[in-house]
Amino acid sequence: MDDTVIGTIIRFTAASGPTIDVTLDEDNPAVRDLLTMLPLTLTFEDFNGVEKIAYPPREIQTAGAPPSSAGPGDLAIYVPWGDIAFFYEGTRGAPSADIVHLGVFAATLDQLEALEDGEVTVAVVE
Repeated sequence: MDDTVIGTIIRFTAASGPTIDVTLDEDNPAVRDLLTMLPLTLTFEDFNGVEKIAYPPREIQTAGAPPSSAGPGDLAIYVPWGDIAFFYEGTRGAPSADIVHLGVFAATLDQLEALEDGEVTVAVVE
């Protein structure tokens, strides 16, 4: 991969088949660290009817990433817990050091729910 990470697409493929593509629209330490981990396998669960979350195999480095916010259609890291979250409901809050924005996605609720069907593979779309 060259030095440009903005516009990179990463694909989340559910065990049951559906995929969700995320377009990375930030160039921050967390995005770059996540890319070094790919490909990887995650297990997602629903959190509070607002997010689908998963915990990566190690902490994603977020130091130096700017404060951000997240709302429906955003993939972000919730720094205190270290989880990756697909936000699908709720409203965007004020920027916070607790959120690191990674990218954007367009997915149906069915596609998001399929993430909970078992292991999800995550890889860069070449």
